[in-house]
Amino acid sequence: MTAFHDAALAWLVGLVALPAVGFAESPPAFELKLDIDQDGKMDRARVTQELGAPADLYIYLVTGEEKLDSSRRPDFVRKGLTEDRVLDLETKGKGWLAITSCFGCGASKSTEETMTIVYRRGQFLVGGYSRSWDWNQQTSDGVKTTLGGCDINYLTGVSIVSKDLEGGKPIKGKFKPVPLKAWSSDRRPKACDF
Repeated sequence: MTAFHDAALAWLVGLVALPAVGFAESPPAFELKLDIDQDGKMDRARVTQELGAPADLYIYLVTGEEKLDSSRRPDFVRKGLTEDRVLDLETKGKGWLAITSCFGCGASKSTEETMTIVYRRGQFLVGGYSRSWDWNQQTSDGVKTTLGGCDINYLTGVSIVSKDLEGGKPIKGKFKPVPLKAWSSDRRPKACDF
């Protein structure tokens, strides 16, 4: 009977350990191949995010088409890129990486953001930022709905904002690319707040 209990205990310990091993080997939330530094060789971007935690961005230069070696160190890391839930990772043309995230994700209070990342003069930059919002608040008179959005191209300086159902209007001010390592929601223009 003791041998049976020892075997059962070993089996249970092994069973409990399996999810931890499986979790450690789980694939990233998003992974994309692109030529972000525009040198003619494929690079790789990876975003990981635990449930309810900030998203982390890893960029590996010159990875080619081979499977990424788990021991390889990334060429660029940006921890806590966004607090919101990442929805998509895509390339927008040559050398552009777009990361879309949301808060509320379609609920009565929600926002969606897309950050476009480029590589210029040896550094990763935020080359574009857009944000839209649909915010419903209970008031004593019913529900107050706030709609709007902003779109900033930091590379060209062109930017627009729209509030409620009005058409887009240019945002006053000058906009230059922001180093990705220095980006935070505090860096977005006030026009993108509601």
